[in-house]
Amino acid sequence: MSRLVVVSNRIAVPDDKKASAGGLAVGIMGALKSKGGLWFGWNGEIGDENAPLQKVTQGNISWASFTLNEQDHEHYYNQFSNAVLWPAFHYRLDLVTFQRECWDGYLRVNSKLADKLLPLLQDDDDIWVHDYHLLPFASELRKRNVNNRIGFFLHIPFPTPEIFNALPPHAELLEQLCDYDLLGFQTENDRLAFLDCVSAQTRLTTRSKTHTAWGKTFRTEVYPIGIEPEEIAKQARGPLPPKLAQLKAELKNVKNIFSVERLDYSKGLPERFQAYEALLEKFPQHHGKIRYTQIAPTSRGDVQAYQDIRHQLETAAGRINGQYGQLGWTPLYYLNQH
Repeated sequence: MSRLVVVSNRIAVPDDKKASAGGLAVGIMGALKSKGGLWFGWNGEIGDENAPLQKVTQGNISWASFTLNEQDHEHYYNQFSNAVLWPAFHYRLDLVTFQRECWDGYLRVNSKLADKLLPLLQDDDDIWVHDYHLLPFASELRKRNVNNRIGFFLHIPFPTPEIFNALPPHAELLEQLCDYDLLGFQTENDRLAFLDCVSAQTRLTTRSKTHTAWGKTFRTEVYPIGIEPEEIAKQARGPLPPKLAQLKAELKNVKNIFSVERLDYSKGLPERFQAYEALLEKFPQHHGKIRYTQIAPTSRGDVQAYQDIRHQLETAAGRINGQYGQLGWTPLYYLNQH
């Protein structure tokens, strides 16, 4: 049976308290637990890029992680991945800050990662690559004569040609994506947007969901990701964790609106604060009877757009609590931490 090799920008190594338990990590772990395999990616550390890979094995899962140097982290991760691709793929061209040296850094890191993974590969491995940080990764493996089956899954939207083709390296990125054997998207709209982008650049032939472009043959599919409602319902029926039980006791009869997500401009947090402020303004009968708790851990704090939204939310929280707060009642709790 072939081995599953998962490649993602960040990996969740066992007992790594800094690793995020986000949707990507949860989804990947579900597959690895059932099939076993290798998970390869960045360990979250900035340091010596030539340091040996950190390897851990538990049961039928192995982890191999690497370190990024400061320049590569800035160019590949902070700038091109999160100040070009992320805002563009979320239809925010106004937040895109393209720099040629950062595009070069993005390609450089994808090339380095291919070099690091190559010695770990076996001939019959199935390679499963994740998300926008690694769009050129299959292309780099193909240059090294890797003929394994390589799949890719995009965890964010894929923009329409009007957006994607505004990026200076759009044609090169599209051709590199066609080096994957299978491209997975969250929705049919995302899949069609990708194909529209390709057909705007070159001749695209399609039979069912198998396509040829630039002399390369690949398939596209839709794989919606969701939650596990049965597990969440089970947790909801059980006793509250101690911290939440204490919070509920302290609030007494006050209803708590509770929300948790990364501090990111794609989440609509400023608009949510405005909506809550409008509720307090138009329906004063709720004063003292509800509280909105927003937990939003810092995300990509080195990127200016994220610094801006953090300041925006802190200002809004102060304004709302100053306007509507009472002795013994704080209408909005905003926590910028895990």
